[in-house]
Amino acid sequence: MNKQSNKIDFRNAFFDEMYNIALKNKKLIFLTGDISAYSLPKFKKKFPSRFYNLGLTEQSMVTIASGLAMNKKKVFMFSMIPFLTMRCYEHIKIDICSHNLPITLIGLGSGLSYDTDGHSAQAIFDIGVMRMLPELNIFNPSDAISTAKICTILSKNKEPSYIRLDKSQQKIIYDKNENFDSNFKLIGKSKDLCLISTGVMVHKCFELLKMLRKKNIFASVLDLYKLKPLNEKTILNTLKKFKKIVVIDENTFAGGISSIISEIFIRNNFFKKIKFFHLKNKQNLQFYGSRDWLHKKHLIDEKYIYKKIINF
Repeated sequence: MNKQSNKIDFRNAFFDEMYNIALKNKKLIFLTGDISAYSLPKFKKKFPSRFYNLGLTEQSMVTIASGLAMNKKKVFMFSMIPFLTMRCYEHIKIDICSHNLPITLIGLGSGLSYDTDGHSAQAIFDIGVMRMLPELNIFNPSDAISTAKICTILSKNKEPSYIRLDKSQQKIIYDKNENFDSNFKLIGKSKDLCLISTGVMVHKCFELLKMLRKKNIFASVLDLYKLKPLNEKTILNTLKKFKKIVVIDENTFAGGISSIISEIFIRNNFFKKIKFFHLKNKQNLQFYGSRDWLHKKHLIDEKYIYKKIINF
C-alpha cells in the first residue's frame, strides 16, 4: 500500500497512460462525446488524425467505433456514464457485444460524482445494466495507479470492456509495481471484519478503518476493482476467513456490488454475518447537494456506518 498523500485525477491517470500506449500502438483511435480532460489536449495535438470529437451523438459514436474495430483499430470511446451506457445500451449490445469487438467504453462520473448536477447526470444504475451484457468486462478503479494499470490491460484486451472513472481527485492507494490481473485487492491483516467496496468508496473504507481503530475494532479492506467477469472461487476463499463482512456501495442494491456479493453467496450456498450500506432505490429527484450531503441522505456516510459497525 502506498502512503502518498497527494491527490490525482482519475481522468489524467487514464489518459496519460493512453497517450503513452498510443505512442507505440498506431492503431489506437480515440472518440469523445464532447467532453475532455486536462491530459487529453496533448493526445489531440500529437495524434490529430486519431482523435475525433463526435459531439453529443453517443449512439452514432458506438456505431462508428464498431466500424473502426472491425477494421482492426483499437478504439477507446469516452463520454459521461448515463449517456454512454443507458442512452446507447441497444447499440452497445448489438454493435459491440454481439460481435465481441475489443472496444473500451470509458465512462466518466461514477456513482454520485456529478452530485449537484442532479439525478440525470448521476451513475447509480449503470453497473446493473452493463452486467447484463455477457461479453462485457467491467472495471471500477479506486486510485490513479489502478486506473493507469487497467488502461494498459484494456489496450491489450480482445473483448469489449467498460471502465468507470470517478470525476474526483483521490489519494494514491497502490504502489507502482502492483499488478491488477485478478478481481480484487485485499488490504490489511485483520480476519475479524472485512469492508468490501469499489472505486472511490474504497477511500471511505480507509476513513472508517481509522475511526474503528479507536474502538479497538480492526478490519481489512477488499477493493473489488474488476466487477465482471468474477472469479467467485477466489473471492469466496478470501471471504471465508472473516467473521463479519460489510459492503459499502454507492449504487442501489439491485445491480451494484451489494447485489454482486449477494449473488455469489447464494449461488455457492455460502452464509456469513453481513451488512449492506447502499443508496436508496430512488433517483434523487428531490435531492440536490454535495456528494457528502447525498451520502448522509442515503445513510452511507462514515459516521452512520461507523455507528452501525460498532454494534454489529
